[in-house]
Amino acid sequence: MSVVVHGTNGVTFNDSSVQPSASVGKNKIINGNFAINQRGVSGTVVLSAGVYGHDRFKAGSSGCTYTFATTANVTTITITAGSLQQVIEGINLQSGTHVLSWTGTAQAKIDSGSYADTGVTATLTGGTNATVEFGTGTVTKAQLEAGVNVTDFEQLQYGQQFALCQRYYQTQTIALNGISTSGVSGFSFNTIMRAAPTITWSSGGVANRQYRIDTGAVYDVTSVTMFSFVGGLNYFYSFSPSGWAGGAGIGFTSNYVMSAEL
Repeated sequence: MSVVVHGTNGVTFNDSSVQPSASVGKNKIINGNFAINQRGVSGTVVLSAGVYGHDRFKAGSSGCTYTFATTANVTTITITAGSLQQVIEGINLQSGTHVLSWTGTAQAKIDSGSYADTGVTATLTGGTNATVEFGTGTVTKAQLEAGVNVTDFEQLQYGQQFALCQRYYQTQTIALNGISTSGVSGFSFNTIMRAAPTITWSSGGVANRQYRIDTGAVYDVTSVTMFSFVGGLNYFYSFSPSGWAGGAGIGFTSNYVMSAEL
């Protein structure tokens, strides 16, 4: 098979397809096939402005209503009202022209550009966040890549894509030990997070509640001070459970949600 290497366009294969850059990591959109759904949205998803549904995708300024279906491992979103957007972290962008492509009937735009069919281009600045936004219609296999030529959707392994999503949002059920009257506890994230996250926790569906492992008692945490975010991987905080008299070596567990979304 013959190929033509061009300094501007990249590699052109003998079937006329063009690969402008390295295939691994070319897609700057995370979860462009909507495979990751840590929040567990289902049915008709109704989001207020700025609220997230499928990982890395949030409602635009007018909110968003959508449904979704998966066939042969391809998840297609159907937006019936509002818009769905993803903020691309600037650290993953280099300056230059980028092209946005997808499969479906929805139109989309980049930043403050105009809505158009697949193949939307824009000049982006390295280190500066960019927003892609999809209007009403269907969308799957969303991809933002450097250059002006649309290439095949980059299908990452599920584990790779899941880890990319966890940079911005992750959940854990965490057991903590060594609680004193005003406890100091810490834990490690599954993946290094983008920034110090907002952390919420619950037990049995009740917010701010911790479950005592040895007796089954529950305690509502009345105050929390987050004080150390170490290397993007470890987090430490102090807390004061209501009605808890203290005692070293006592274990508590809660369901934790950590968010560092853009």
